[in-house]
Amino acid sequence: MTALRQKWKAPMSERAIPHVRDFLGQRLRILRKRVRLSQAALGKRSRLSGKFIGEVERGEKSISIDSLYRVSVSLNVPLSLLTDVGRSRSSVPSRDAERVLALVVDRPRPTVRRAYAILQKMFEDDRPARTTRR
Repeated sequence: MTALRQKWKAPMSERAIPHVRDFLGQRLRILRKRVRLSQAALGKRSRLSGKFIGEVERGEKSISIDSLYRVSVSLNVPLSLLTDVGRSRSSVPSRDAERVLALVVDRPRPTVRRAYAILQKMFEDDRPARTTRR
């Protein structure tokens, strides 16, 4: 991200729900990358601009349900996959979690299993100790 973009963030209307925009943007980016489309290519398939797709992915713009439907058709995913957002900010995966997910999306199953095993091993010391019930 450029320094200018980091400093300036488009103002959000009072009606906007930031965690919904964040969730939708992150989910859209993951699904777009999974099918290896650029923002411009997805925009063209959806009859939207690539610039607008980028703004939606960054949570800067809202998208109508009609346009979101065209995006879901272009990505060949159900509309519900783009709209199934939780009620709170905590339902939005962190940007770091998004990056981890992007690394394994569309990889062969053995590769994903190996990545999972590595992460599991890496975090096993971080797990809280289990107490036994008696």
